[in-house]
Amino acid sequence: MKKFILIGIITASFLYAQNNLDGAALFSKYGCYGCHGVNAQGMGDYPPLAGKPEAYLKNRLLEYKKGTIHSNRAGTMQPFAQKLSTEEIEAIAKYLSTLYKDHESSERYFQEFEIGDSSGS
Repeated sequence: MKKFILIGIITASFLYAQNNLDGAALFSKYGCYGCHGVNAQGMGDYPPLAGKPEAYLKNRLLEYKKGTIHSNRAGTMQPFAQKLSTEEIEAIAKYLSTLYKDHESSERYFQEFEIGDSSGS
């Protein structure tokens, strides 16, 4: 009986870990900070991601993953996004949405990503 309980606990722990990915760790693991900054505040021509709406970030990453975005940033972002699982995308989007929001750079972010975007939106 103790053996079954132990197996159950280990299985539950594994499943919990699989469903609760650490967005901050993934942001670091995949090198997102190299372009977007350690705190996702943006660097140079690379836009800030901190504080952006979770749904927007998730949808944008999924679109990059599918190759449906043809903006001026698509060539850089697609290879990164294509490495991510849907669960990792959700975790990263959730993490980024909780970071401090710089209101001045928010407008810049949306403007830059819409330039050259052929999706019509």
